[in-house]
Order: sequence, then structure tokens, then C-alpha cells
Amino acid sequence: MATTTARRDQAPYRALRCQRRARSDIFAFGIALAVAVTATAAPAAASYRFGYWGPHYWAPHKRVAHNPKTAERAGKEPVVDVPKGPLQIFISINQQKMHVYGNGVHIADTSIATGVPSLPTPLGVFSVIQKQVFHRSNIYSNAPMPYMQRITWSGVAMHEGESIGHRASHGCIRMPRDFAVRLYRLTKLGTRVIISNSELKPAEFADPYLFVHKEKPPEIAAAPPNSVETAAAKPAELAAHADTPVLLQPVQSDVPVPQTATPAVSTDAKVENAAHPADPGKAGDATAPTPPSPAELAKVAAAKKTQIAIFISRKRQRLYVRQNFEPLFDAPIAIAQPEAPIGTHVLTALEFIGPDRTILRWNVVSLPGEAPKRVQYVEERGRYGEPARRRRREVVDQRATDAPPPQSPAQVLARIDIPADISEAISQMIVPGSSLVVSDQGLGDETGEGTDFVVVTH
Repeated sequence: MATTTARRDQAPYRALRCQRRARSDIFAFGIALAVAVTATAAPAAASYRFGYWGPHYWAPHKRVAHNPKTAERAGKEPVVDVPKGPLQIFISINQQKMHVYGNGVHIADTSIATGVPSLPTPLGVFSVIQKQVFHRSNIYSNAPMPYMQRITWSGVAMHEGESIGHRASHGCIRMPRDFAVRLYRLTKLGTRVIISNSELKPAEFADPYLFVHKEKPPEIAAAPPNSVETAAAKPAELAAHADTPVLLQPVQSDVPVPQTATPAVSTDAKVENAAHPADPGKAGDATAPTPPSPAELAKVAAAKKTQIAIFISRKRQRLYVRQNFEPLFDAPIAIAQPEAPIGTHVLTALEFIGPDRTILRWNVVSLPGEAPKRVQYVEERGRYGEPARRRRREVVDQRATDAPPPQSPAQVLARIDIPADISEAISQMIVPGSSLVVSDQGLGDETGEGTDFVVVTH
């Protein structure tokens, strides 16, 4: 009887041990299943499970070598059918969206992640200046940046990333993997990237003050030595040749811009010195080199048939020209009402149109001014009878919209007076894909060796 009672008392403990043993078996089976799934996972999928690190992401596990051919295979499927012509990328900070245009036509959108408020993504006009399928950051602990497309040498780039849809980086622009791969395939060095708070949309634009393409006028034979008239004494004849349209085959704007070893410049003074190297005090020295004129530079640049970039600065009252990320020349210009702001406007030559295929079709986008701020005075009371303290605190009103540009592009172009020889030289060089940026600012620190003109508005 006592034995039966003891067995009955031990029954609950035996049942509990059985349950524990069953749970252990289930747990062991789960671990084995997870190990098996991990072992059979695709290497490519496993290699992109990155954890957050700084502005990018970090691979805490064993690093997997990145195959450069991945971009080639994945990029064979474009985002959509992309029309031939210049590619333009617009970043909207408020939307956390990227909008892509080809030849002025909207072709694709994607969600992105830009810089956090304490380390924001800069606003302004940029371009792609370097591309690498697999790049590691030299600022943030060697963090991987797949399908990197750099837009500044100070550390801002577009690349594949995570935490998409909200501000999460230290200034870079993150994209989903599939979109990053396809965009990498589409872009070329020099592709324009414009960043603003609100969404910007390029608009078709035509204006009589825009540059037009002209072939170099034929050389006029020199008059006989005993003749009084010379070629220089016939400006009307030269003008007649310059105004004669000549058929020009359209040049595709997606030709890659090659990097060259010739050093460029990074400041206004260096650009001006490069364009005017002769010493005025040695003007009479026959051995002193004579700097090439804009017409001579235009002849060499036009033979390359690649796009050029033009920058007009109200601050400096000067026009600058670059080709293949290198400065060609700069020249003074006159701007009416020089104290009145003009904003920042980006005009892009898209393609040749018209029956003779020599007229350029343009679009324009105007960057808004800096968002207005409001200032609050916060009053703090001290403890235990201490006098009240007052301090000033600046608060940015996130609900405030971007301020509109001071003037329209047509009004701005009408204020600019460019010398005839400079306008003629630009007309010989300009082809589809070329751009004209007009801004209140001068050449900033981001414009330098191996860059197009960079305008940082905020």
C-alpha cells in the first residue's frame, strides 16, 4: 500500500521530466534545422545581411568577395526603357525619394535614406565623379558601400544600403539593392545629381538668350601683301559666316566622360591663373608663353565632341567652362543689377531638334532658396530663488516650405551680358548633354580636381 502511494506521488515528477525531455528534443531539432538552412543559403544573399554602422552598413560576419560581374548581370534588366539622352537624378529630402529622368522624361522612382538631421545630406547641384562596384569607406571604419557613385570628394555618395525610407545615414544616399544595381548600369561619369528638400521636376525651356550650336566658320584667306584690306578688317564677313547654319550629326549624351591625368583646379584664383598664366610685367618679353585664346581652346574642345559644363557666378561676375572635369577657360561677364539675387538654375541641353538637327532642346530646374527659420526665446526659471535666466534658441520650422527662387530663368538670362568672342567659342563646343548653371555663389571648395561644377546651397 505504501509502495503504491509513493509511486502515485512520483507520477507528476515523471510527467514533468518527460515534458522537459520533449522540449529539449524540439530545441535541438530547431537548432539543427537553422544550421542546415544557413549552410544551404545562397552566398550572395548571405553576404548582404549587414548590420548598421555609421552612415553605411557593416558586415560583422566573414566578408565575401564582391564579384564585379554581378552589376553586369543584374544591370541587363533596366529600370524601364530609358530614352537616349542625358540622365538626371533628383533627390527629395522631405520625401526620402529619388526621381530619375532620361532625356527630360520621368522614368523611375525609389525610396532612399539620406543623412540624419545632425549630419544632413548637402543640398545643391552635383554630378557623378567616381564609380566603383564595391567600395569601402575611408571615413567610417572601412564600411562597405556596394555600387558606389560618388558625388563629392568630401565623402558623399549614392550606394546600396539599408534602413530605407527615413533619414539614417551620415550624409550618403542609400538605395535598395536592385535599384542601386540598375542605376549603376545606367549612369555615366558626369551624370547630374540635384538635391533639394522638396521634389524638383525639370521643365522644357526655350529662350533667345540660350547658347546655340555653330560649326567653326571657314578660314578666310589672307589678302595679298600689297592690299590694304585684311581678314581682320572684315568683321561683317566673319559674322555672316558665323551665322550660317551647318548640318551637325547629333552626338549622344551618354558617352562616358574619361578621367585624365592633367590636374584641374579647386578655387577661383587657381582657375583664373590657369586661364591667364602670363605675367603682365613680362608682356614685352618675346620668350614668355602666350595663353591660348578662347577661340583656340574651343577649336580643340569641339573636336572631342563631348559635353561641356558652363558656370556663371553672380558673386564673381565671371563665366567658367569645363570639359571632362577639367577647366578650359574663364572670362569676365556683366550682370545687370549685380546686387539683386538670381538664385540657382540648372539648364541642360538634351538633344538636337529642327529640320537641320542643329537647334538644341533644353530643360531647366530652379533650386529653391533656403527654408525660412523662426527664432524662439525660451525662458527658464532657476531653483531656490535663483533669478530667471533667458537664453536664445534657434528652431527650424519643419513645416515651412522652401522659398521660391528670386527670379525666373528667363529673367536671369536677360540680365547676363556675355562677350561676343566667348559666346562664339561656347557655341562651337556645345553639344547635347552640356549644361549651364547660373548661381549667386562662386566656385566652392567642392569644385576642384576631377569634378564638374559643384554648387552647395545648404
